[in-house]
Amino acid sequence: MCGIVGAINGGTVIHDLLTGLHNVEYRGYDSAGVAILKDQAISRRRAKGKLDRLEELLDQSPLDGASGIGHTRWATHGGPSVANAHPHLTSEVAVVHNGIIENFHDIREELMAEGHVFESETDTEVIPHLITHYIAKGFSQEAALKEAVLRLEGAYALGVLMRDDPDHLFAARKGSPLVIGKADHGAYLASDGIALSKNAKQIAYLEEGDIAVLGREEIQISDINNKDVYREMLTRSKMTKATDKGGFAHFMLKEIHEQPEVIEKTIRSNVQEVAACPINFADISRLTIVACGTSFYAASVAKYWFEKYAKLPVETDIASEFRYREPCLSKSGAALFISQSGETADTLAALKYAKDHAQKIISLVNVPESSIARESDLVFHTMAGTEIGVASTKAFTTQLTLLAQIAIKAGQQRGELDHKQALVLTQQLDQLPNLVQNALKSAPEAEKVAKKIKDAKNVLFIGRNTSFPIAMEGALKLKEISYIHAEGFGAGELKHGPIALIEEGTPVVSILPKDALHEKTVSNIYEVKARGANVITVGPEPLDDFAHMSVEDVDEFCVPILYALPMQLLAYYTAVALGADVDQPRNLAKSVTVE
Repeated sequence: MCGIVGAINGGTVIHDLLTGLHNVEYRGYDSAGVAILKDQAISRRRAKGKLDRLEELLDQSPLDGASGIGHTRWATHGGPSVANAHPHLTSEVAVVHNGIIENFHDIREELMAEGHVFESETDTEVIPHLITHYIAKGFSQEAALKEAVLRLEGAYALGVLMRDDPDHLFAARKGSPLVIGKADHGAYLASDGIALSKNAKQIAYLEEGDIAVLGREEIQISDINNKDVYREMLTRSKMTKATDKGGFAHFMLKEIHEQPEVIEKTIRSNVQEVAACPINFADISRLTIVACGTSFYAASVAKYWFEKYAKLPVETDIASEFRYREPCLSKSGAALFISQSGETADTLAALKYAKDHAQKIISLVNVPESSIARESDLVFHTMAGTEIGVASTKAFTTQLTLLAQIAIKAGQQRGELDHKQALVLTQQLDQLPNLVQNALKSAPEAEKVAKKIKDAKNVLFIGRNTSFPIAMEGALKLKEISYIHAEGFGAGELKHGPIALIEEGTPVVSILPKDALHEKTVSNIYEVKARGANVITVGPEPLDDFAHMSVEDVDEFCVPILYALPMQLLAYYTAVALGADVDQPRNLAKSVTVE
C-alpha cells in the first residue's frame, strides 16, 4: 500500500525520486521521506502529510546525491508522524518498506538487548538495525541483507541504501510487489511500474524471494535459493499519459470520462482470448469468485450472469474471509480471482488456498505481469490502463465488461446459449461504449442531486437483481470520497430491518431500470417515501416529482455496467461540493498489499 522508489545514476537523483513518488502517492499519503547517500554519509528528510510537505522541506533544506531511496506511507504500525515516516535508518543502512513485518516485536526486543536504540513505533525500523547487526558481525552488505530477510516474517518490498557501498542499491521482495528498472546509465526500483514511467527504459518484475543488487551499469538478481537468476526485462509501456489529469479537475473525473474508450478496448482485446478459452466451463461443477472492495461487487454482478446465462452455480466471497474460513471446494471446481492491481494481499492468499485445493485458477486483472496473474492457470486482462484515483471507476466497469464476455462463453460451452442468443448478448455489449458516452451527459443532474445530499448524515442505496450490487458499489463510492455514511441494500430487504433507518429527509438513491422487477422496486420506493425519505431515482424516466438522474433504457444484461456511471458521478460531485480530497481520500490507499 505504501509507495517506494529508489534511484542510482551517478549524478543527481532527487528529481527522479520525487517524480517517482508523485506517481505512486496514490498508494499512501500519510507521510513522505527520502534518504540520499553522499560523501560516505546517509542524509534524510521526512515530513508528515502529503508529498508537497516534503517538497517544501527540501526547498528549505536541500538534499541531493548520486543514489537514494524514497517513500510515501500508508500507516500500519504507528500513526502518521515524522518519527514514523520512512526511510528508517542507522548510520550505515537506510530502508524503505512496503508490507508488514509480523515478528518485528521479537526482533526489536533482541536488538534492544544488544544496545540498538529505536526512534519509531514502526515495524520497518527493525530492518536497518537488523542489517547493521549482521554487518557488525562481518557480513558483506549483500550478505547482511540476505541474512536479515531470512529473519523477517510477513510481507515486504524493500529498497535499501548502504553507506559503505555507494555503487549499489539493494532490493528484496516477499509478498509485496517490487519492480526494477534500467536506463542507459542508471537503475531504479519501485513498488509500481508507473513510478518508473519517466526514467527507466526497461523494467522487470521481481519474483517471490528475489534479492537484487542494482548498479549503474548492471543489475544482479538472486532467487529464494540464493542462485543467480534472470528476470525478463520488458520495454516499458508508455504510462506518462496516465499521470496527467488531461485538463480535468481530478484524476477520478478524468478516469470516469475514459470509460467509453477503455470499455471498448477491453471488449476488442478479449474477443479472441475469450473465444479461445482453454478452460471448458461445461466441465466445472461450481465457480467460486473471490475479490475485495469494488472488485467484490463486480463478482456479485457476475454471479447473476453466470447463473442465469450459463446455469453455473456460483459462490462469491470476500478474500479476507475466504482465506481463513477453510471453505469446502468442489473437486471439479474453478476459482476466479478479481483484482485491479493483481497484488491484493488477501486475494493472492485466497488464490493460493484454492490452488492447494485443486481448483482451476482463473484471474481477471488489470496488470498482466502481477503476482495473481503469474499464479493463475488462465488470465484475463482488463484494458483500463493505470488508475490513479483511489476510488475505482474505470477498473470496475472494465471488470464487469470482461466478466460479461466470459459469462457468454460459459453459457455457450454449457449449452445454455445457442449461437443466436450469444450473438444478441454480444451485440448488446458492443453498444456499451456509446451508451456510456451518453451516460456521461447526466453529469449536471448528478451535480444537482449532490447538492441535495451533501449535508446528509446517512444515505441509502437500493436496487434489485444486478442493481443490488450496484447499489452497494454506489454506497461504497459515496462513503469513500465524501465521508458520508452510506449503505446499499436489496430493495426487497428494506422491511427486514433497514427501513428503520429512514427518518424525515433521509436520502434514498433508488436504482430503477425498466426490468422485470421495476414495479416491485417502485413499491419499495413508495414505502420509504411514506416514512419521510428524500427519494432520488436513477433510470430511463423520472418517477413522480422525485429528484432524478437519467440513464438510457437498455437491455437487462448491460444494466449494471451502465448504471455504475451515475453512481460514480454522484459520489464525485458530492465530494467536490464538500471540499473533500477526491483523488486521495483519508485513510485509504490504492493497492492493498497488506492484510
